[in-house]
Amino acid sequence: MAVRNRAVPRSTNRNLPKSADLMVIKEELIAGRRIVVAAAAGPRLSGRRGVILGPGATATQVKVVLDGAKRFVTLHARYIDLLRNPQS
Repeated sequence: MAVRNRAVPRSTNRNLPKSADLMVIKEELIAGRRIVVAAAAGPRLSGRRGVILGPGATATQVKVVLDGAKRFVTLHARYIDLLRNPQS
């Protein structure tokens, strides 16, 4: 029987910001703030705009309702960019 090389689990192979950086980010992610989804989120979501509803199930998740959507989406904080100009 051949022994397989076990790959590193996907959960440990991520480029997440350091914990302290995420806490600074989370303080800015307040309900009601306008956001745009970052390009790193993929082609289906990138560039879409929405409003933050509140925190997600973990410290790095945020519930967002995207413009034109009926239901919220939970996104990781690294995929969210705040809009500086609320009229955008």
